[in-house]
Amino acid sequence: MPPQRPPIYSMRDVPPQYLQLSRALRFLCLCPALWGIYIHLKQARSIDDRDARAHMMMKSSALDNYVGILWCLLGGLWSFWLTNNLIRRWFIHYEPRPAMIRLFTLATIFWFSVVSFVSFFGADEPIWPWMAICAILAVAQIIQTIHFRFRGMYKLDPQKASRAGVDPRAIIVRTVLIPGGLVSFITMMMLLYQNNSRPSSAEALASTGANALASLNAAKQAIGTAQTQILILIVTSWTAKGFQKRQTFRETTLRLLPTPSSKFSYTYKFVLGEAPSTRAREVMGPKIKEEQASYDDLLILPVSDTYEDLSYKVFKALEWSNKFKFDFLCKTDDDIFVRWDTVANELMDLGPTHYYWRGLAYWDMAPITNPENKNIEHEFKLGVFPPFVAGSLYIFSRDIVTLLTYPGPRLFTKNEDQNIGIWLHPYNIKPIHDKRMQQWDVCEDDMLAKHFSDAFTPVESMHAMYRNVVEHKPLCQGFRQTYCAACYSCYGRSNHWKDWGVACDSVKGITNLNKNDGLYQGTGAIDIKDPMPAIGNKDEWIVPGVLTDASSIYSDTEGWAKLHWAIWTTDPKTTWQARHYQAIETLFVHNPDAVLMILSNTLPSDFFIDYTRQGYQIHILSFSKDLLLKRKWFFSPNTEDWLKRWNEWAEAGQFFPVHLADYLRLVALYKYGGLYMDMDALWIRSPGDGMTEFIGSDVSDTADDRAWTLDDKNTYLANGVMRFKRGRTMFRQIAENYFTVTNYDPECFNCGGPKAFTTYVRNHRSALESNGLTILPREALYPYNWKEVEGAIQNAKSGALPQAEVIKMEEHGLGLHLYGKVTNKKTIEEGSVVAAALKIWSLDIFSQSAAFSSPRLQGPKVLYYRPRPAGLSSSASPSVSSLLDKAPGAFTGIDAIFVRGVDRYVPSASTTGPGGVHTQKATLRIAVEHGLVTLHPSAAAGTKKVDMDLGDEVSMAQLNLALSRIRYLAPSEKTRWDGSDKVTLQVKFGEMERELVIPVIRKSFIA
Repeated sequence: MPPQRPPIYSMRDVPPQYLQLSRALRFLCLCPALWGIYIHLKQARSIDDRDARAHMMMKSSALDNYVGILWCLLGGLWSFWLTNNLIRRWFIHYEPRPAMIRLFTLATIFWFSVVSFVSFFGADEPIWPWMAICAILAVAQIIQTIHFRFRGMYKLDPQKASRAGVDPRAIIVRTVLIPGGLVSFITMMMLLYQNNSRPSSAEALASTGANALASLNAAKQAIGTAQTQILILIVTSWTAKGFQKRQTFRETTLRLLPTPSSKFSYTYKFVLGEAPSTRAREVMGPKIKEEQASYDDLLILPVSDTYEDLSYKVFKALEWSNKFKFDFLCKTDDDIFVRWDTVANELMDLGPTHYYWRGLAYWDMAPITNPENKNIEHEFKLGVFPPFVAGSLYIFSRDIVTLLTYPGPRLFTKNEDQNIGIWLHPYNIKPIHDKRMQQWDVCEDDMLAKHFSDAFTPVESMHAMYRNVVEHKPLCQGFRQTYCAACYSCYGRSNHWKDWGVACDSVKGITNLNKNDGLYQGTGAIDIKDPMPAIGNKDEWIVPGVLTDASSIYSDTEGWAKLHWAIWTTDPKTTWQARHYQAIETLFVHNPDAVLMILSNTLPSDFFIDYTRQGYQIHILSFSKDLLLKRKWFFSPNTEDWLKRWNEWAEAGQFFPVHLADYLRLVALYKYGGLYMDMDALWIRSPGDGMTEFIGSDVSDTADDRAWTLDDKNTYLANGVMRFKRGRTMFRQIAENYFTVTNYDPECFNCGGPKAFTTYVRNHRSALESNGLTILPREALYPYNWKEVEGAIQNAKSGALPQAEVIKMEEHGLGLHLYGKVTNKKTIEEGSVVAAALKIWSLDIFSQSAAFSSPRLQGPKVLYYRPRPAGLSSSASPSVSSLLDKAPGAFTGIDAIFVRGVDRYVPSASTTGPGGVHTQKATLRIAVEHGLVTLHPSAAAGTKKVDMDLGDEVSMAQLNLALSRIRYLAPSEKTRWDGSDKVTLQVKFGEMERELVIPVIRKSFIA
């Protein structure tokens, strides 16, 4: 008798203790197929009408899903046979435990492979993934059959095997070729039937449709030679209303596009899918065919035209557009009135750029779960969407389109605008918020996109808005302005966008107010810097050549710290004193090239003419409510509303001038950057570097302040002197936390100043300090607090030396604050610390000064050279040390060299340069006995002598700038030096000729 072939379901080769596990393995191998059958059966039943999907080449039908179920069944059968044979083989050749581990590992790999294939082809593709899975299983089945029958335990003589019916070729035919061929034949017949019964767009639209997507005519339209080229995609539909909207769009908003030229060209296409039903094709087909013949501006894509498939429709439009050359792509809808004239001009000014994505931005928005909302989202399973922009109008640079259409699997949500955000999120590309691209029933005169939805009642007309534009009327004249537009001021409107549960960030855009639930993680993280605009061609110059309403020539350069800000809001006839001139002079003694912007609504424009004649850069920026609003000196609609109610706040409380000054310094540093100083801040030394961002601190002795101060010492941040680069998010958020209609308290003195700064920094201190914020110790800027400062202006007590106190302050700090509210009405007495400081660091320029009637040279009597020992570390942080430590040999602070005093005569035309600046010939001669000297403060090398002709037209400011850069360098360590030296300085400035002989003495470093 020939040996009997074991039945296919035989368990005789499996040890009894592993029978249950082997059955579990057989069941597990069937699970992927069962899962596929369930999914595709569910999808097949969800499609009610095949005609509704007849034109959706990329949308699977019910028949497609039934074919997919056939392939699932075949995959399940082959996976079962393969698993069964492997169980029988491996339990013979391996120990039971390793065999079970291998089998479970193989099952796990098979599961993950199935998931990967389905994910790659997409959830809506029921046939391809399972055909691929079955192909792999078929190859595996063939290999294991040949190996099992010829090399396994049941290897037989070919003649006996033939009589026993175990010929491997016959097994392969029965188990692989026949089932696979049968399922393939059924698939072919069913898909042929579907294809023959499906009407095509070509039948309805002759020469248009999917076959015309990449026509030469379209390519010629999209490819041009202009400097700025834009492609406009307008999403529309097969409906009768869509037909009317397209015509209205052509007659109105499209006519605003500039005439094509060498600078600008455009191409536009109305994007449609396939006809959504037989009736739509029959009714609208002839009209659309005629429309295409007349305008040649329709793009009909092989996708669904229903609202549920809008995401895929937009994606296919982007995919089509990726074939052509352009600089920007603008996507909008057929019911959006777009100011194409403004959009085109702004894009021309911008020019081709990279990673540009602009629109009405949304952040931290959760998916809509209300079943009554047509935008309900089922596919997106995460807590919040990545940042995205409204679909009413958005703009991409060319490279963004390439990123969006890169081949590969992708998630499609119901709303195309959220899809864009999901796809761009892995590239870390964030949208540029533009509040002018609205999507609701709102109207603002500066809007770029106005929605004309059929749901808005009463319906308004695009033609009327077009007439407003061409007749140069306000955009919204005659239109509803009942409701408040998102991120706009809601003053005088019937609602507020906060009612929708959103906030508006002037940089991010629309954000969710409800951030305290479990969906939001990491809310402790903060933004450090906002993106800021550069100077543009159309910016309005506030200070010609220096400062526009958007930026300054210093703001985005390494010289940003040259920009200084101060504020004066009272009548100078009654409140301006000599000490205020002297405060400015102390600034220019230590920073001769500082650019001082004084925001004032009371000072005349020529108030500082005595200084500007000497070359010092002082500019008075007039301001008022209207000017601030015009120049957009606000952070958000909320702060804009606060500004608009200026008059109300001025009458509401006595502290409004203080609050206004607090607000202005926030805006100035945010928009432009630089250093802010109160007009009662005296400088005794310049900061050690020009890059560190800092704010000073003081200590409160009020117990109630402990609720908001930084630490148990009652330290708070004083905003009287601070220096920051532009765009610091901190300033915007502080302003939005206090300077709003809802949060503003007219009776709180320091709520917008020290308290606001301290509270914000306390809550985010770690993040801020790790990103460049330096908090200076009290002695750096406020060596006397507001209670102690009165003693600094009084005659020193018997035996006290005010000069010694000044030197002590200079060793550890940068400035001295006079607290004007305390000291303005008190006299600075002779013999006081403040009087001593002003004697040392005054320029004696202002007209009231009579100390010197002609220029003279001032410098130290002795320069103490204090080198820092190698390896000695400072107890202060590196950023504090870089600001407060004096460079050895630098002529700064108490050792400053400068020219003070001016000639009291009217300069002649021959000595007056551009802008009325008084100039004279100037030369420098410097000699050192042992060491070296340099005019580059950071240089490590110098020379014994310097002879420099500064020129024939040198101002006092330019001469003092050159003097401030002198630095003494000690002899090298290889040279024997007894620690003493001498620097001889000769300065000629017009008729002034002075010489300083400055002894140099080495002293130990004082830590």
